[in-house]
Amino acid sequence: RMFTTLRVSFSGPLRQAQPADRYAVLLDIIAVDCRRYRYAYHRSSWLVAGKADPPPPPRLYAHPDSPISAEALRKQVVSFEKVKLTNNEMDKNGQPLRHSTQQKLAKVSH
Repeated sequence: RMFTTLRVSFSGPLRQAQPADRYAVLLDIIAVDCRRYRYAYHRSSWLVAGKADPPPPPRLYAHPDSPISAEALRKQVVSFEKVKLTNNEMDKNGQPLRHSTQQKLAKVSH
C-alpha cells in the first residue's frame, strides 16, 4: 500500500458542472527528478546515488468510486487508502507504477 495515505478534497466550481455530470478521479505517480537515491543509515538521510532508470510508461489509477457526481465530489474527501504501488511493468491489475529509488509526486486530476 501507499504510505502515507493520499486524501484530497475538491472545492469551488467544476467548469459549469451540470447535475448529471460525473467525474473520474485519477491518480498518477510521477518522478520529481532524474536521480536515484539511497538511504545512508549512518547519516539518517537520503543521498543521490546516480542517474535514474528510464521512467515507466504512464499508468493512471482510477479511484474505485469513479465516476462520481460533482455534488458528491465537493462534499466528500476522496481517499486513496487502498491503492497499491508496483514496480512490475507487466502487472495487469491497474496499479500505479513507480521506481523504488526515486522521489515521486502524486498527481490527482478529475
